[in-house]
Amino acid sequence: MRTLAEDARPLRIGLLPTIASLSLLRLYDPLRRHLQQALGRPVDLYTSASFRAYADDVMAESFDMVITAPHFGVMAFDKGYVPLFRYRLELRPVIIVPKGSPIHEARQLAGKRILTANRLTALSVVAEGWLQSDYNLVAGRDYELVDASNHSTAIRAVAMGDADAAISGVSPLQQVPADIRDKVDSLPCRLAVPHQFTMAHPRLGAQTIDRIRDEIAEFAVTPNGRAFFAASGFQGFVPLAPADIAAARPYADLVRHMMADAR
Repeated sequence: MRTLAEDARPLRIGLLPTIASLSLLRLYDPLRRHLQQALGRPVDLYTSASFRAYADDVMAESFDMVITAPHFGVMAFDKGYVPLFRYRLELRPVIIVPKGSPIHEARQLAGKRILTANRLTALSVVAEGWLQSDYNLVAGRDYELVDASNHSTAIRAVAMGDADAAISGVSPLQQVPADIRDKVDSLPCRLAVPHQFTMAHPRLGAQTIDRIRDEIAEFAVTPNGRAFFAASGFQGFVPLAPADIAAARPYADLVRHMMADAR
């Protein structure tokens, strides 16, 4: 049985560090405020210093809720986290290039310097697989792949002419300032996976998790929720289904191997 003290402690939401931390916290603050008011308890937003640190935090079960990449979501699911929602927008990588770039198709990335937020991101893992399967382009052999800490940094670098291209996605591109978007073009990737997963730790208890599920659905139809989706480009919530977890599992397995090899 949960105690009053446990119910009063802050609920910790772990956000995937896809964009600059202040921008990320600002984006999700309307959801935080909605849940805090509805649940009658403090709700705090957290992120991590890197994608590897975030994955470690998820595996350590540091967060009461996660809004996370699908492959990290599979890892959370295997730790017992309860599926709630995913974003309606599919997670399809795009290759960001400077506006007016001579790169018009992915095969032209051979010999180029390409930025990625981090090789552990779902967008990077999927894009690397696509470039290898469709064009026989392998990172480190046929092109240089460089970590840029987050998607917004990678996109800005391309816009400023500091890189030939970047691996990113539709929603990170939507979230950078318009003057940056106006300086880049994008090439679509053939492969896609379900978008970010929202999940709750079972320590919250079934009653609280059900309440959170209801309140997230309610948030989506509020003015603040509609503004959130307009700003993020996520298009709305849909229930997180077993098929979504199955679709992301191969990428979770790949990232587990990558993390083990890096230790």
